Amino acid sequence: MNPTGTAAEQTMLWFDLDDTLWDMSGNSVICLRELYASQRLDQWFADADEWDRIYHSVNNTLWEQYGRGDISRDYLRSERFARPLRMAGVDSRDAEEMSVLFDRLYLDSLGRKTALVDGAKEVLDYLQSKGYRMGIISNGFHEVQYNKLKSSGIDGYFSIVVLSDDAGVNKPDRRFFDYAIGKAGSSGMRNIVIGDNLTADIEGAVNYGLEAIWYCRDESKTLPDCNATIIRELHSLKDIF
Repeated sequence: MNPTGTAAEQTMLWFDLDDTLWDMSGNSVICLRELYASQRLDQWFADADEWDRIYHSVNNTLWEQYGRGDISRDYLRSERFARPLRMAGVDSRDAEEMSVLFDRLYLDSLGRKTALVDGAKEVLDYLQSKGYRMGIISNGFHEVQYNKLKSSGIDGYFSIVVLSDDAGVNKPDRRFFDYAIGKAGSSGMRNIVIGDNLTADIEGAVNYGLEAIWYCRDESKTLPDCNATIIRELHSLKDIF
């Protein structure tokens, strides 16, 4: 996997955004703690750690359901805040009203955060210098993902951004990858997907027939036979390409 010169120009690298390039985990915690303080959530949660833990547990479950197409985007955005509030004892109607405000504040703040995964910009500089064409593929929300790219200063690296909002389906649906390749005009190129999510990014790409590189930072995670190259840090991409 070491194309150079014209071979690099015939390769399309598709990057997932959240927790592959942009530090979703770290940035999200900051935003949630801002929300905890500004909205006086100490009335219902013992501390910011409890709020963070419950929110992320609920949010992860909802994103899995959204990825499968079981729930809508609007339901996810409302329920990920309303459910933790109800769990903490907030009246159901009040929780629904509060969730509308929380969603707006959270996403506005999230889109302004700039922290990237370690090595992201260095690797993008390297790949760009080698002549690789790069694109973003993400299940994230349209306006928020574009804000993340711009705020973190990495929007200029990508010739195309493909989001589930545009495709009408989420990764790992085959139609998402079909849509992305069609929009990029890269059907005759070597398409390689790089991402952190085993199901959405890696299995989705492999099942479609694409090469995949799984960025798995969790050293404790057991690595299955996933028919993909596995890396533990982004810097390893410089050894591959």
